[in-house]
Amino acid sequence: MRFKLSAVPHYAALAILLGLTLFPFYMLIVSSLKYSEQMILNFWGIGLPLHVDNYVTAFRQIGPFIWNTVFISSCIVVGVLIISSFAGYSFMRFSYPGKNVLFMLILSLMMVPGFLILIPQFLLVQKLGMLNTYQGQIFPPMAFGASMATFLMRTFFEGLPRSLLEAAETEGAGELQIFSKVVLPLSLPVISTVSIINFLSGWNNYIWPLVSTTGEKVKPVILALSTVTGNLDQGVSVKLAGYIISSIPLLALFLVATKPFISGITSGAVKG
Repeated sequence: MRFKLSAVPHYAALAILLGLTLFPFYMLIVSSLKYSEQMILNFWGIGLPLHVDNYVTAFRQIGPFIWNTVFISSCIVVGVLIISSFAGYSFMRFSYPGKNVLFMLILSLMMVPGFLILIPQFLLVQKLGMLNTYQGQIFPPMAFGASMATFLMRTFFEGLPRSLLEAAETEGAGELQIFSKVVLPLSLPVISTVSIINFLSGWNNYIWPLVSTTGEKVKPVILALSTVTGNLDQGVSVKLAGYIISSIPLLALFLVATKPFISGITSGAVKG
């Protein structure tokens, strides 16, 4: 394959965009390993010695809250998967009066900005006695995320070969068996997509935990980050270290599930 000179501007533009994208992450990492004096004397470069103790201090303050967020986000993902997979299969498989109207109503929930339902949602959770609880942080985001997930599930299910479903039905399989043994195993890309989207949404959700949580016991890590402090020498670097620590689970999840995530997004965009 010959290198074309005409492609040089394209590669140069891509290199510049890549540099602009990665530069903030570089600054975040190098700044998290500095003390305040190093930040003043050498703001742009790598300061020596590297102060890993910033990470130790940050982890001591946010460690318990990371597990809170893992639990809350995992429960949201499980709930959304259960609701959307059954709903998507129902819309794909069965015909009943009002099916299309019901599906359009579910899709309309995707068009509602989250801040519009913030107060009614808060009042409902307050009436149910779920403020400052895990349930109060799980069920509202779960309900909100299920609408888009149902759309993705139905779109993907409708692209599956009908001959497989008919063959399973001919062999005497019931609807639950067809769903669990045929449809779900073939739907790992869209399941991965829905899982990552909702895990990210649950992990990064700031406004709802802020208004529904006041105690330390169930506080998510995104709220705990605002209270991370270090000594006078460490300064703001401890908070930056906390940001990096709290992003590691998300980075690990995305690296593991990148391929099925992209496959699921592509399938949902093409089939329909």
